[in-house]
Amino acid sequence: MDMRPRLLRRVADLAEDIASVSRFVHSHPEEGFRERACSEFLRAALANQGFRVERPLPRLPTAFRAWRRGRRAGPAVAFIAEYDALPGIGHGCGHNLIAASAFGAAAALAPFVEATGGSVWVFGTPAEEYGSGKIPMLKAGLFSRIDAVLMTHPETFWLVNTAGLALDALRFEFRGRSSHAAATPWAGRNALDAVIGLFNAVSALRQQLRPDVRIHGIITEGGKAPNVIPDFTAAEFYVRAPRRRELDRVTARVKDCARAAALAAGCTVRVSASEPPVDDIVNNPVLSGVVERQLRSLGVRDLAAADPVPGSADIGNVSHRVPTAYFYCPVGPRSLDLHTKEFARRAASEEAHRGLLEGVKVLALSGLELLRKPALAKAARRALRRASLT
Repeated sequence: MDMRPRLLRRVADLAEDIASVSRFVHSHPEEGFRERACSEFLRAALANQGFRVERPLPRLPTAFRAWRRGRRAGPAVAFIAEYDALPGIGHGCGHNLIAASAFGAAAALAPFVEATGGSVWVFGTPAEEYGSGKIPMLKAGLFSRIDAVLMTHPETFWLVNTAGLALDALRFEFRGRSSHAAATPWAGRNALDAVIGLFNAVSALRQQLRPDVRIHGIITEGGKAPNVIPDFTAAEFYVRAPRRRELDRVTARVKDCARAAALAAGCTVRVSASEPPVDDIVNNPVLSGVVERQLRSLGVRDLAAADPVPGSADIGNVSHRVPTAYFYCPVGPRSLDLHTKEFARRAASEEAHRGLLEGVKVLALSGLELLRKPALAKAARRALRRASLT
């Protein structure tokens, strides 16, 4: 019997288990690196499906990987689970659906490795929103055995050719000299002047930047009292650009803005990274082709041509090291905006779970095609090498 209809039936049979993962994660909104309940629930759910599960990084206890292997060699296909929530919002980015999609696709596909060979993996990746848990997992070599990574993200439209901006998260700390703001202002060195100077310099810099570059920041420490010249202030910025090489140039100029502001105010400045650097997303053309074929086979025709408002995600770092397909799946009306309480409410709805099942089908069918045609994984690796040279 052809594997494709059997796989689709298995997805249908797992529908309630998939929804239960989504509901559990949604009802346990845990912030990055604190996703203890969600990580434990996912590990147990995968173990119940016959996966071997481990937590390989003691310093990252909510991260995990799980796998099932066939009896012969073949491609290693991985699905990505995210499960951290947004502070004060909950699952406004739909990570409950991402976790459920990885579980569902892997659980549906895993029994087929006995016939196809190869292996099916799930990576539980903490702190996508703040902290980028995939990056230390990459550095630890956890993805070194993987031939292809497949991931879907909830949205309000289908899109295969997603985009993601490279991101540098910067913290600026200015130090001056405190004094009485009325009695002896000349004795002070105003660190608040320095941080305001940084914002003004960045505003001027924006005039000379390409329109797809983004710089945005906040003052996290601005002083304690209006009659005391602040001797310490701090600000945090996100700097984004479509490509890492371009971002490196922009980040260097933002740092120069900070040094100039400190010099003008007679202060010193310390610059540090508040989060690990995030790379742009490289959608592998071979894997994207596999995903699009499965979408077309399921009757999807209204594919968006381009990502209208790209953000940043640490799947970008993975995509520079392992062939990756990262696509959007609609789970609600076009009027919905991500990172809102409205999206968080909708992420547990029946409409969202219907969209989730469509995403699981695409993931599972794409994984099956890769397992049955090992040459595709080799072609994807060659495409990644070519992309790294451009």
